Amino acid sequence: MRQKWLFSAALLAIALVTGCSSKSSDAALVTNIQSQMFADQLLKNANLQVTATKGEVTLTGTVPSDAAHLDAYKIASETPGVSKVNDQITVQEAQAVPPAEPAPAPAEKPSHARKAHMKRHAPAQEDEQLASNTPPLAPEPEPPTPEPPAASAPAPQPPPPPQPKDVQIPASTMLTIRMIDGVDSSVNRAGEIFHASLENPIVVDDQVIVSKGADVYVRLVNSSSAGKFSGKSELHLELVKLEFQGRSYPMVSSTYSLTGSSRGKDTATKVGGGAVLGAIIGALAGGGKGAAIGAGVGGAGGGVYQGATHGKQVKIPSETKLDFQLDQPMTVTVMPRSTSGAQ
Repeated sequence: MRQKWLFSAALLAIALVTGCSSKSSDAALVTNIQSQMFADQLLKNANLQVTATKGEVTLTGTVPSDAAHLDAYKIASETPGVSKVNDQITVQEAQAVPPAEPAPAPAEKPSHARKAHMKRHAPAQEDEQLASNTPPLAPEPEPPTPEPPAASAPAPQPPPPPQPKDVQIPASTMLTIRMIDGVDSSVNRAGEIFHASLENPIVVDDQVIVSKGADVYVRLVNSSSAGKFSGKSELHLELVKLEFQGRSYPMVSSTYSLTGSSRGKDTATKVGGGAVLGAIIGALAGGGKGAAIGAGVGGAGGGVYQGATHGKQVKIPSETKLDFQLDQPMTVTVMPRSTSGAQ
């Protein structure tokens, strides 16, 4: 009876471990992303909708600027558990300010000639009274007519400002990046985003389109650790987006894969289902007689320890150079260097 109870407890422990290691539900992803967006100053009053299906997040709605658009994409793509982001956000154009109405012209004051004209046409009675009281005055001379100013040459019109240009970077273009963040198969999990920079400029038709040092983001597609039953560590990375001159461009690239050494056939043979179950039963029994029962049911627990410690973990440290190839063409808007700070 005691062995049956221990076996049931082991199965319950395995079920609890499996349930705890499952991914967050789609509802939890949506709640997490929306709370981060509400805390963002650029997105606090934006009209955004977030939905998630099996880890794939869709963003819809409007934002007031390109900077708010980039913040929304970063929050969604960097949230743990998100496997893909469908960006359907629209940037709302700012409304034009109506021109101010011109100020009314000031009332024109009567000129000297106007005053003289009014004086000459005063009523006759007023003229007689003035003549009897004051000596006659000489007529006021007319003011000289100002000469028109000389015609000046028209000012030259300034040249029109240079316009932005859309350039397509073809598929199969090779890109070399330098990692800024490190990646570790024993720590990082699939879906995480890592920061890198462009190591070599992107050149199209002998012209530099994107200069060296532009920000590039890499996604961990798949990761397996040597501590699991697969027996070896693996990392699979792909390019996810490029940030250049204040804009973000999605990227579709080949996968960069790195595989560590295997633990070996002999070690893998020792790690069986019975050995794992025996180790768990021994731990639940608290040693002593329970440990002996676990060893009898599942075999020596040393096989589990040997399998978990053999096999080299795979790491991609910071400053590592990686090569990728574009699987799909991408169009980049290039601002002229004279009017914008190109990277």
